[in-house]
Amino acid sequence: MKPYLRVSLAYAVFGVFWIFFSDKLVEALASDLTRLTYFQTMKGWMFVALSTLLVLTITRRAFQEHLRTEKEKLAVFQKTVGGSYHILLNYLNQMQLVTIEAEQCPGFDQNVLKLATTASDEATAALAKLGGIQTVTPENIEAVLYEKLRNPERKNG
Repeated sequence: MKPYLRVSLAYAVFGVFWIFFSDKLVEALASDLTRLTYFQTMKGWMFVALSTLLVLTITRRAFQEHLRTEKEKLAVFQKTVGGSYHILLNYLNQMQLVTIEAEQCPGFDQNVLKLATTASDEATAALAKLGGIQTVTPENIEAVLYEKLRNPERKNG
């Protein structure tokens, strides 16, 4: 059940029971109008105090559950990034072998090798930044992934 429904339902059930049973109790205890007024006032203050405690307890639990869920999502995200990082590093290691072979190949364009090395370094750095995100939101992920598009002056350095 959604937390806001749980809080509302608990408050409604508590309120109905409180009114029914506290009215019966006040009726049994009050022998005159002065005592009835006093008990009704005390009953009102008790309702405020107890319903506040009820709402506090339920919302605290819901908030703790929310924090637990967010922590789990962050852990899944970080494991995904870590796994991706591992895959990318394996790929980059393979590409280093290709680069070594290409360097020994006569006539191979050195600019192409430089471009490949730069692309590999940038991919490694971007994945490391992605893994460093503490508050996982689409906006924060996008900011890391598309940083160069937003800051074109950073392309060369």
